[in-house]
Amino acid sequence: MHSVKTILAMAVMIFLGGIFLVNERRPSAEMSGMQGHQDEGMQQMVEDPGSQVFASIKTEPQHITAGTPTTLVFSIKDREGKPVGDLTIHHDRLMHVVIASQDFRVFAHIHPEDFGPITPGMKKAALYPVQFTFPKAGRYIIGIDFAANGRPFSKHFLLDVAGEPKMGPPRQDFSREERIGDLDVTFATEPEPIVSGKTVTFTYIFKKNGKPATDLAPWLSAPMHLAIISADLTYFIHTHGELPEASATGHHVDHMQMTVPEKFGPEIEVHIVFPTAGLYQIFGQVEHKGEVITTSFMIEVK
Repeated sequence: MHSVKTILAMAVMIFLGGIFLVNERRPSAEMSGMQGHQDEGMQQMVEDPGSQVFASIKTEPQHITAGTPTTLVFSIKDREGKPVGDLTIHHDRLMHVVIASQDFRVFAHIHPEDFGPITPGMKKAALYPVQFTFPKAGRYIIGIDFAANGRPFSKHFLLDVAGEPKMGPPRQDFSREERIGDLDVTFATEPEPIVSGKTVTFTYIFKKNGKPATDLAPWLSAPMHLAIISADLTYFIHTHGELPEASATGHHVDHMQMTVPEKFGPEIEVHIVFPTAGLYQIFGQVEHKGEVITTSFMIEVK
C-alpha cells in the first residue's frame, strides 16, 4: 500500500502534467443510487446537469478488506474537469467526511486536517486524503461537505468492504433516550408524525445527574453537527443544531457563519425537511468537557 507521502506526491503530479492513477481496474467506490463513470481511476458522481462542482473518490487499496487501513482521496473538479482549488474553510475545516455503516453501528466524522496540514499542492490539485480502517465487512456510505465560491456542497458515495466480521442488518430502535458517558440525552420531534416535504423540529435535552447540563461547548463552530442518513443509504444530509434563543427570533440561521457562546445547554434544536418517506438514522455530535460525544436515534418519516 502506498504511504501517505507517496499519495500526496502523486496528487502534486496532476498539476505538473502527470496522471493520478493507482491502477486500471474498476474502483470499489460506487455511486449511491446512481451509475457513475471512471475518470482517471476515480469514481465520478452523476450529478445535476446544472451543478458547477463535481466530486470523485479513490481508495487505496482499491478493494477494501475489513481491518485494513485505507486511504480515501477526494477529488473536486469544475464542469471543465479542472481542479477546484479555492475551497473555503467552513466550520473550521476545508472538508468534512462522514462515514457510516449500513447497520448504523459504525460512525465517524473526520477531516483531511486530522492527518496532517493542508498543503498548497493539495489545494491546487483539489485532492484531499483521509485515512480510515473499516472494522466490519459490508456497505458504507461516505458523505463529504465542503464550500467553494462561498457556496456549500454535499456529496456522497457507497463503498463495499469485504472480509470478516460481517455487519448485520439495521436494527430498528425508536427509543428517545440514551446515556452517553455522564450525560442523559432526550430526543423529541415536532410535529408527529414526521411527514416528508414538511419542516420538522428535533429537540435534544442534555442532563447530568438529573439536572440540566449547561456546560456544553461548541464543536467546529456549531452547537451540534448532525449526519442524517436514510436506511437505504440513498440520502445523506449534514446539518447543524441551533440554540433555542436563535430559533426563537424567527430569522434564518446562516450555518456557515454561526456564532455560538462558549457554554450553553441544556437544549439544542434542529430544523430539517426530509425529502422522502422512510427510515432515517440521526447522528448528532456535541462537545462536553473537551470530548466529542455522539448521539444516535432512528426516526420514521411518512
